[in-house]
Amino acid sequence: MLLENIALGKTMEIYVDRDGYRYRLVSKVEKTGVKKICLTAIMAGGRAFKFRPEDKIRLVYRSEDQMWEWLNVKAGLAMLDDEPVHYFEIVNKGQSFNRRQAYRVNIDADVEIGFYQVPGNRQRLSYVPLVKEEYEAFVDGNGVELEREEDDRSGKVFIEKRLRMVPMKEAEERKIRGFVHDISETGMGFYSNELLEIENSFYTRIPSDYGPLQVRCSIVRVDDHPKGNRRFRYYYGCIYEESDQKLIRYIYDVQRRQIQKQRDRREFEASVREIRRERNK
Repeated sequence: MLLENIALGKTMEIYVDRDGYRYRLVSKVEKTGVKKICLTAIMAGGRAFKFRPEDKIRLVYRSEDQMWEWLNVKAGLAMLDDEPVHYFEIVNKGQSFNRRQAYRVNIDADVEIGFYQVPGNRQRLSYVPLVKEEYEAFVDGNGVELEREEDDRSGKVFIEKRLRMVPMKEAEERKIRGFVHDISETGMGFYSNELLEIENSFYTRIPSDYGPLQVRCSIVRVDDHPKGNRRFRYYYGCIYEESDQKLIRYIYDVQRRQIQKQRDRREFEASVREIRRERNK
């Protein structure tokens, strides 16, 4: 898959590994080239997301039923037609993969699902929502904000009205019971008696051999007639917005144990058949 063949306006997924966590970001294509692609600037709290040099970045693009990925991508912020964009420079040629091939393992674990909700709003959020707050800031002659008025040595301290993002006081944190059926590198499936909606997001901790692993998820599928568990009314399919990097290691550990268990079972059944053949001689 060539970058220049991707149509403008298409959606790209950006996976960022940072400080032991994996983050999933989404944006739209603004410009393409042979080795570079520009996406609509990814904003958080009114500011553009800042990629770090040490970030491990992966781009993912869906073309009909096929998925394409670019590994070890370099990112930065630039201007395109007087508008901010994030650009991504590729190092290696894109390769195809199928999201369904991501190995899923069953863990069947009770968990606590948490989310934030604004009164009167049905949307659930994995982070407490932020709002703008005006405050008085001490600044020096260059407009640099000071923590305290005494921190300035020039003797020129001014007070300015500024805005900052603070947690919304009205937001309520709620926690509900959930039951995680399976997990994969990209998402998980869980049951609950709470009615949630597509694009609702939440946080939870997945029990593992490495301790509880925190993930933040967005719901992409809802089934109100689940067949696998009669204790719950709803089944949800989710994708990770943020996940602990040890989660992938845990999935591989469970996968190895399950494969070994299957191998042991086959060997035991083969031994039983051999014993029966010997007895019937």
